[in-house]
Amino acid sequence: MKVIFNQEIIKEKDLLIGYNQKKYFSGDFVNVYCWVFQHRLIFWEDVYFQLMANMRKMRISIPMSYTPQMFENHIKLLCKENEIYKGCIKITVFRNLNTPSFIIEFLPYKDFFISADNKMEVYKDIIISPSLLSAISIFHPINLIAEQYAMENQLQEVILLNGEKRISRSIFGNIFLVNNNVILSNPNSEGAFISCLKKNFLVFLRQKTEFIYKEECISPFQTQSANEIFILSDQKGIIPINKIRKTTFNTEITHYLAKKFIGYALNA
Repeated sequence: MKVIFNQEIIKEKDLLIGYNQKKYFSGDFVNVYCWVFQHRLIFWEDVYFQLMANMRKMRISIPMSYTPQMFENHIKLLCKENEIYKGCIKITVFRNLNTPSFIIEFLPYKDFFISADNKMEVYKDIIISPSLLSAISIFHPINLIAEQYAMENQLQEVILLNGEKRISRSIFGNIFLVNNNVILSNPNSEGAFISCLKKNFLVFLRQKTEFIYKEECISPFQTQSANEIFILSDQKGIIPINKIRKTTFNTEITHYLAKKFIGYALNA
């Protein structure tokens, strides 16, 4: 697999980040994710402006060369070099003393809908405190700890709570509950991620489906009465949840929405 590092395409195994670029190792970076389907970048304009917004929030300088066209050209080159035209692209920008550096790479997730059995539970040991930075894709230690907890307990995801003991988000994305024809999710003020996919998914729900979307604070106890639960992740796509403790969930509506949303994205 090849990656792009500072406008140069190299083999992943040859990517060397010097210790003088220690900002990378201290977690001083921002990430965004972009999906590629049928040789097309999905919602690319939103992804680019999200990257710029994240860099400003982290006070990382934005070079004049960081244009949408520059990044898009490098992504297309990476697709060609790896002969991959479907999947998730990760862009990482990290601070240097002068000009920031960036890495563009393919992630191993090629399917937007993860069809395997996905079990989830509430993780209570550490809470999320909603803030300017908690909602963007940067280094979050709680994600690493929660991911380790999930692995130790044979889970694929966990529900993370905020200080009010309400649902904040999951490790990888935002949580949605389906109750008949109503779909619920929580606002960013509760600790949810700012997400390019969520922004466009909500437009899709309102304009292209018969579902009613409601944004409100959600108690973890509400998951027990939901018909379906899914996670919308910029990084992994749509993750249907099959089980929380002893409660099992259907995934038919989630699967239907995922297929229809991909079609909408390709024509947006």
